[in-house]
Amino acid sequence: MDATCERMIMTLSKTNGYVTAIDIAAKLGVSEKTVYRKVRLINDSLGIDVIHSERGRGYRINYDQYLAATNKKTHNDIVDYSPVERRNKVLLSILFSAPFSISVDKLYGHYYVSNDLIQQDLSILSKLLKNYAVRLSRKGNKISVVGDEEAIRRSINMALVQSNLMSVDSPQGFASEVADINVYDNQFLTAQIEWIQRSLDLTIPYPYNVNIFSHLYILIKRFRTGKVIEDDKAKKAFANEAKTIENNPEFFAVASDVIKNTSDYLHTSLPEIEKGYLLQYLISMRYDHDVTFNGMVSDEVMRLVNLYIQGFNLTESDPRVQSLKQDLIGHVKPMLNRLENHIIVANRLLNDIKLEYGSLFETVKGISERASQIMTNKAAISDDESGFITLYFAKYFEESRPAKKALIMCASGVGTSKLLHAKVHQAFPNLRIVGTLSIESYQDNEEDYQDVDLIITTVNIHPINQTRVVLSSAMFTQADRKSVESALYGS
Repeated sequence: MDATCERMIMTLSKTNGYVTAIDIAAKLGVSEKTVYRKVRLINDSLGIDVIHSERGRGYRINYDQYLAATNKKTHNDIVDYSPVERRNKVLLSILFSAPFSISVDKLYGHYYVSNDLIQQDLSILSKLLKNYAVRLSRKGNKISVVGDEEAIRRSINMALVQSNLMSVDSPQGFASEVADINVYDNQFLTAQIEWIQRSLDLTIPYPYNVNIFSHLYILIKRFRTGKVIEDDKAKKAFANEAKTIENNPEFFAVASDVIKNTSDYLHTSLPEIEKGYLLQYLISMRYDHDVTFNGMVSDEVMRLVNLYIQGFNLTESDPRVQSLKQDLIGHVKPMLNRLENHIIVANRLLNDIKLEYGSLFETVKGISERASQIMTNKAAISDDESGFITLYFAKYFEESRPAKKALIMCASGVGTSKLLHAKVHQAFPNLRIVGTLSIESYQDNEEDYQDVDLIITTVNIHPINQTRVVLSSAMFTQADRKSVESALYGS
């Protein structure tokens, strides 16, 4: 484990309670995203969840478990990578080299793991690759993969997502996470993104900017490291793109230019199908901006949207549900194109969504699994896609929730209450603050505030109707904010 992991463990070990990701990030001087990633790294490395999370409360370490787990580990079993990270790095090395084989010694030489762990890794990777129509092959000390080029690229995409390399919001973020992108490749790939934007007179939005950048990176890496064979299946696939090309001449012209640029950069002739692959990314990007439907929505899109709506037992005649339905149509239409063309979209907010909207996400995921079974010629709907859909429902339910009423008070005078009012309103703009007063004023007129949901006060009181009370400092710290959040929405 690295220094950040060790500092995180020490931070958590100093308290018996929960610490929020925001507080951990502030203490360590890192981002919240780094906190989530390091927690996974620590737990994966030790083979047990010594750091536990609870929605609305944050993280807590079981220090006794941590000590027991670390005592069982040897230095050889845990260096800088968790088992998941190690397997993904090994998998990428094998896939990029396909169909050439690599020796086990070369793959695992710097990981210092036992033969038993190597066998376990390869068994897990073999099962994983079967989902992508790629087979892991071992002959003596040599490892390789068997499968067509399209399946190999899908597997590479999957491995990049599993490695969290796609969970960034810009091409440069992706480049900074991938160790083997040299300065020349980075400059070339960045130039191609800029070429596309200039040619189409648009800005490529997230996540398509990262997807196109990574697609071209995979293309360059495959032709440098492995042996790309244009089989009959690929030639037939490109022949079937004739109608798509005809309907998207401008996009195809740009895709052709970029593939020609890449051919010149690699000093090799790239197959025609590469234009088709890139074209699908550009078309998917266009679909995401095509929000005016003019009533022209396919039966498959409507079937899936209705499945999600019905999965929550919503009344379709409700105007707000109709608005939600239009939002879902706008997402599902490009999503189906992505699934049909095996374009993987990483959702960098997925961990936050699972933490903040856990039960909602699980419901959406269950509906997505049913949807995947009724779709034709499509990949299964991933957790990343389900996470995006969850946000639409989260917005709907958040807006449906009636505004809660709060009362703010302090011991004497209203100066402190006014300060507290401003800070609470900034943190909870949807909270209806019905009064700002001193505790004496409240006690004289307590019957006027029987219907408030919450009292936020700098001094402890005991309302006659058992209204929820949150003690707060006048400065309304992060801890105070968490207490109000818990009181309002539960935890």
